[in-house]
Amino acid sequence: MLDVHIDDFFKDTAVALLTGMQQFPSPKTLFVEDICGPDDMDEFGLHSPRHLAALGAIQWMKDEGFARFGAMDRQESVDDFVLTSKSFSRLLKDVPDYSQPLFRVLHEAIQDADSNLVRTLLTNHFLDQ
Repeated sequence: MLDVHIDDFFKDTAVALLTGMQQFPSPKTLFVEDICGPDDMDEFGLHSPRHLAALGAIQWMKDEGFARFGAMDRQESVDDFVLTSKSFSRLLKDVPDYSQPLFRVLHEAIQDADSNLVRTLLTNHFLDQ
């Protein structure tokens, strides 16, 4: 179970980074559902654990200096989401085995649903700087 949660964390972080890269440097509203998919709220109107985990990944990115954003809107979205220069520069660096920038290889790994590669790319070429 722990591996699945960590894999979801890396995927959510990667998707948020790629979303930020697409609009860089313009701030944008980032919807949590765009990161983790549709949410099934419970009978009390509370978000699913999966949705809250994706929201946690976005907040972690801010806390670690990888992104900036303004207000959080009812746990649905964050306003004015933008990557920091720290994230932007790391995403532009080439991945030696692929001779492409990290953001391109990461995009392909997400498209291929290769959670092991997403984890490896983020741990070896993004977080470990």
